[in-house]
Parts: sequence; structure tokens; C-alpha cells
Amino acid sequence: MSWFDAFYGGSGRGVNPNEPEKKGLARFFQILGRDFGQLIATNFLVCALVLPAALGVSLGIILLNFPLTLLAGLLGGMLAGIGLLVMADCALRSLCNDPSPWLPRMGQTISAKWKAALPVGAILITLLGALSFVWAFLFEVMESGQYPGSAILVFLGFDMLVLAVAGSLTVAALTAAPAGETSLGSLLRTAGHMMLYAPGRALGGSAVIFAGVAVLILFFPISTLWAMLFGFWLPVLVAMQIFFPVLREIYDLDVEHAPSADDEEEGPLMTEKQKKARARANWWYYNWGLVAAAAVLVVAVIYVVHGLTTTIDPDYNVAVVTPDTLPDSSALQLQQVLESYGVDRNGDGAVVVSLNVYTWSADASLTDMNSQMAGATRMNTDLSNGDSGIWILADPEGFEEAYGALSEALGSDWTGQLIPWTDVPSLAGADLGSYDTSADGSTSQSVQELFADYQIAVLDSSDGLWDLLTHPAS
Repeated sequence: MSWFDAFYGGSGRGVNPNEPEKKGLARFFQILGRDFGQLIATNFLVCALVLPAALGVSLGIILLNFPLTLLAGLLGGMLAGIGLLVMADCALRSLCNDPSPWLPRMGQTISAKWKAALPVGAILITLLGALSFVWAFLFEVMESGQYPGSAILVFLGFDMLVLAVAGSLTVAALTAAPAGETSLGSLLRTAGHMMLYAPGRALGGSAVIFAGVAVLILFFPISTLWAMLFGFWLPVLVAMQIFFPVLREIYDLDVEHAPSADDEEEGPLMTEKQKKARARANWWYYNWGLVAAAAVLVVAVIYVVHGLTTTIDPDYNVAVVTPDTLPDSSALQLQQVLESYGVDRNGDGAVVVSLNVYTWSADASLTDMNSQMAGATRMNTDLSNGDSGIWILADPEGFEEAYGALSEALGSDWTGQLIPWTDVPSLAGADLGSYDTSADGSTSQSVQELFADYQIAVLDSSDGLWDLLTHPAS
């Protein structure tokens, strides 16, 4: 008999009724080996349900737009609430050894409890988004050299912990409670009961959830791959295993046992072909999730390797902030002009200038709303990372009023350190083409005419490009 037949050739799935119930790590790995497929499948679904809230809240935080953060948390949190419900339910069913197929079971759970899950998710994600926004704001303040005080930081940390405990216990109660006992007040009372009845388990399970959420938030969007493979099912399963004895006591949950092969009636003898088919089906039942996870991992590795081998690191970064949509051809021409003055700083055999064009204006009515938001988001990232050293600005005053980057880098006399575009012959004399100023293309304007009123701010000259532009080699 092969090892494959030895492991997967036996009949039946589940737990032998005479087998003692495992605990701790043994129980965790028992569930993992048996139900990994449904755990990873549910995890993928949860990722899709949580994604709108994650993107909306993160956009609000990046833009430092508190109303947007709250709105994204409120609306996206409803979908996220469904995701939290199905993930916790999947873990709870595994702990109860529920043998029913996971997909129909998930549909039944959503049908029975979606009305309760919506407000729970909306409240939790909105509060989490609000606290994350405050943390992001404080980090911005600290980067400017001001310290908000340890009392504020401790208070916010305590708020995060309270939210983690209350949210974790409420979702656990929602999952275990009968459909008729899922009002928000009832769930909060159960959460309080769990905290009083078993504070160690309540805090321990909540700490696991807190750590899992912290990893996803602190490393977002890098944590996206982790979220897809482990980010939800792993902390939820561990936390629910910690909560399970308390939930079992409160709601009188049954742990089912599948009948053993010895108790089943002998069926007709199977041929070798039928035995192999059963073995393959058994293997697929237990391991299809591993196959799916492996496929995702392989695709991710290929993507990362492709990115590492094909991405060319720029030698310089230059930003253009304009309310007008700069044609791609003109942007390429400007990039080539800049590259003609640069040197190969990173030794990869090519001079590459990354020209970061941001369509943005202090007067939002001058730009398309979507372009304005996209430009502001990318520009915030650029300023935070300090990527671009040279900034070509259509409206320096509006840029300074919105971001304060000029006074921060150049001092209070930043206006006196701006360089008019026309004072830089290497740029003002370049052929940058033209762009259409009418919808039908009947009129056009030279890009040089557009840039004639622009100002240049050199926030960081350490890369040497500005010296090369203003003092080109003869």
C-alpha cells in the first residue's frame, strides 16, 4: 500500500467518537489539517468583502480627510461585517466539528444574521478608521517636530485595545448566538459576560485579533499578500479557539462526532479503481485549500520576481504640479531633456529620470475631480517619502498653503528661493511640443508657453541633477 492510500484511502471524514478531544496546539493543527480548504476559501471571500473598506479608509487617511475616512468606514464596514461574520462562523463550525459543506452553511449563516452583522461591521470599521486617522495625524505632527505628549498616546493606545476587546467579543457572540438573539444590545451584554466570566480568555483572544489587525494596518498595502493567505483565518481561528470554552458554556454549543468506519455498515466491495478514485477524492477534500494557497503563492512569487527583474530604478525624481493635463508626449520629451543632463548614479547602465506629473490645483474647480484626488494622493506619498528633489510648480503659493512643504524645506524665505522656469536655459530652451486647448483640437498651446509662468523649487539637491541642469558640462 502506498503512503497516499495509507493516509487518504480510509473511508469517512471527521473525528472518531472514541477519540479524546484534543486541546491547545494539537486541536489547532487537527482543525488545520482537516478544514484548511474551507478556512482559506473563506479567507479569500473575506478579503474581497473587506477590501472596499480598507481602500476607502486608507484613502481618507492618506488625504487626511476625516469625513471621507468616516464615510468609507461606515459604508465599507457593512460589507466587512459580513466578512467578519463568515470568517468567525467558519472557525466556530470547525471547532464544533460540523461536517456540513462549508459553502451552503455559510449561505445559511449570512441569511440568518446579515442584519445584525451590518451595524456591527459599520461601527467597528468606522471606529477603527477614526482611531487610525488620529494616529496618522499625530505621526504627521511628530514629523514636523512637535510631540503631542505621552498621555495622548497612551489614551489612544488604550482606545485601540478597548475597541479590539469589544469588537472581538461582539463578533464572537454574534457568531455563536442563535438567530433570534443577535440584537446589538444582546451581543454587547454577552461580550460583557464573557469579559467578567473569563477575563483571561477574553483578553487573550482579543490580543490575538489586535495583533492580526495591527499587522494588516501597519504594513498595508504590503500586507495584502499576507491577508490573502493568512491574514484573517489565522488570528480568527486562534482567537475563537481561545473563546470557545466560554461560548460553549454560554450558548450550550454541541461538538459533533462523525461515526467511525467500524460503526458503518459494510458496503459492497470496491474495485481497485474505485478505491483509487475514493482516495483521490479524499485527498482533494482535505487539500484543495493547500493547492489554492500554493497557486496564489506561486503567482505572487512570479509577480515579485518579474517586478524585481524588470523594474528600472530611477537615478533622479522630478515632480511637476500643474492644473493642466500634460500630454504624455510632452512629459516624455521633458523626461528625455532631464535625462540628457543626468548621469548614471546607480550604475545600471542607463540614465533614468522618473518624471512625476501631478494634476492638482489649490482651486479644485480648475481640475477634474478624479485627477485632483489621484494627484493629491500620489503627491502626499511623494512628499512623505522625499522622492522628488526638484518640483516644477504652477502655483507655489497654493502648494505651500496646502502642504507646507516649501517652508519646511527652504525656510520662511522660501519665496526668495524659487527659480522661474524661464531662468533655466536648459529647460526653457527645450522643445516640449504643444497640447490642445480645445475639445476639437482646433487650437493648441506650446508647453513652453504653459511653463513660462511656472516656478521651480529645489527641495533637495543632493542627487546633483540641479547642478547639472544649471551648470551643464561644456
